Amino acid sequence: MKVLHVSDLHIGKRVNGMSMLDDQRYILRQILDIAEKRQVSVLLIAGDVYDKASPSAEAVTVFDAFLTDAVAAGLRVLAIPGNHDSAERIAYAQGLLEKQGVCLPPVYAGEVERVELEDEHGPVEFWLLPFLKPGDVRRFFPDEEIGDDYSAALRAVLGACAIDQGKRNVVLSHQLVTAYGTAPDRADDEIKLGGMDNVDVSVYDAFDYVALGHVHRPQRVGRDTVRYSGSPLKYSFSEARYGKSVALIELGEKKPGDDVGECVSFELIPLVPLHDVREVRGTLADVLAMGTAHDASQDYLHITLSDEHPQLDAMAKIHEVFPNAMMLDYDNVTVLIDRPQTQLTADPDSMDTLDLFGAFYESQVGNSLDDEQRGFARKLIAKVEDSAAKGPDGQEEGAQ
Repeated sequence: MKVLHVSDLHIGKRVNGMSMLDDQRYILRQILDIAEKRQVSVLLIAGDVYDKASPSAEAVTVFDAFLTDAVAAGLRVLAIPGNHDSAERIAYAQGLLEKQGVCLPPVYAGEVERVELEDEHGPVEFWLLPFLKPGDVRRFFPDEEIGDDYSAALRAVLGACAIDQGKRNVVLSHQLVTAYGTAPDRADDEIKLGGMDNVDVSVYDAFDYVALGHVHRPQRVGRDTVRYSGSPLKYSFSEARYGKSVALIELGEKKPGDDVGECVSFELIPLVPLHDVREVRGTLADVLAMGTAHDASQDYLHITLSDEHPQLDAMAKIHEVFPNAMMLDYDNVTVLIDRPQTQLTADPDSMDTLDLFGAFYESQVGNSLDDEQRGFARKLIAKVEDSAAKGPDGQEEGAQ
């Protein structure tokens, strides 16, 4: 049996204010193409289907179209809610969807949803474990000492499952899983995940394959058959250095005496986004020249300029070459802050507005305005003074 493992779709997410829906439609179509080409039977979605508990109508439409196409391609779809999802909303119309081959588990009520499928080697048990907190679990296990311990909570939940070790067992789980006290590799904006909410990998020892969601970088945790598939798209610039992929899992025959996971093999298949996420550094002139020679000018960019001074209309100029540039900053901020400020020696009353601004600029930056900056400042000052000379009705003061 071939299984495709994905997670953290975050449908409806916006990055720096820009909608990712077109990118998500593109990558979801690519995932289905991979499934069809590689003759996949089952698609696993390990949580965070949506980016918000109350997704937009557009986001729901995208996921609906994805499920419709997956079913049309003959896929069984097994999905769980993640911490970004509403378990109640994800479970909506589950009875109807299950008849179409799509299983979205009900809200956890003391039992883990189990789906049994078969291939030429016999049955495969899929356990659909939604994102859980200790508070979601304690009341169902009053005799267990769970407290605020995520590992204890998950041990109680999975310990109550009637797992047949003679069968192949796969679990979907959306948690922060650690191995030997080591957290998985996360992007900078994911470091806030974790702390007291980690689950030890030993909790999943009974399962041949553990399909994890929650962390955006694809990686193993403890053993090769416990894996984060990662998000299919880069959702922050701290992910720019990571490649994205889907995990293709093949479940072979499980023989008596085999170790857990011995029947599993896997392959990571790279994903190619509609727009990549990149970080670019250089002077404004270098960045603009790079854009004219680069075949990925539509990518989402974080640009760091190394110019000595802030450049006039820099973002507008960049957008002419890189229309999807999202962020702009400078790498000389520390230099500007640490540079000794110059003292004003001339009499301010004897200086015009442009000279006063030029002196202020020099005192803050340490250098005089260049010709372009001075010309820009002159025009701006003239415009402000002209506006101030007119009354609120737009007429010259004193005009009848």
